[in-house]
Amino acid sequence: MRAAVVCAVVCAVLVPVVADAEDEDFAVREKAVVRPEVLPDKALIYIVRPTSAGTAIRMWAFAGDTVLGVTKGDTYAFAYLEPGEHLFWSRAENVSALTATVEAGRTYYLKQNVRMGGLKARVKLEAIDETEGQEMLAKCGHHSTLTEAGKARAAEIAAEKLAVAQEKAAKGDTDAGDD
Repeated sequence: MRAAVVCAVVCAVLVPVVADAEDEDFAVREKAVVRPEVLPDKALIYIVRPTSAGTAIRMWAFAGDTVLGVTKGDTYAFAYLEPGEHLFWSRAENVSALTATVEAGRTYYLKQNVRMGGLKARVKLEAIDETEGQEMLAKCGHHSTLTEAGKARAAEIAAEKLAVAQEKAAKGDTDAGDD
């Protein structure tokens, strides 16, 4: 009986620490509000996840094979892109994808909608307008910055799932369906 209680206490204390350490390997979640300036020759892309639903599950965001960031609950990331048409996609338990054309000197917002999945949270990626984007950004309490380990993991994910994202976008399949 005592062994079971000790085990439960140790697990309750150590499991969250191990999970946090793993997360820190991929991204740093900062409470600081970071609002980059809009550059005249690039498009500024925000990825917003303004909900705490599925907060423990990472959702990766890409433009083609370029990582834009990784989010957890109430988190946002941002990146600069060259103007033109891009395949935007996000990966959690599934892959959700869409194409959009972005212009230099403008700001765009992609929202990661969280859905219940079989084993973990699923994602549905959605382009939202600036008004809604600003509202969703204000709800995000953390800014996420990728670490070197996070960039390496993102490259692995891109190599594994880019073809799935391309296929989904070609079909117009932005829903959080099966991969």
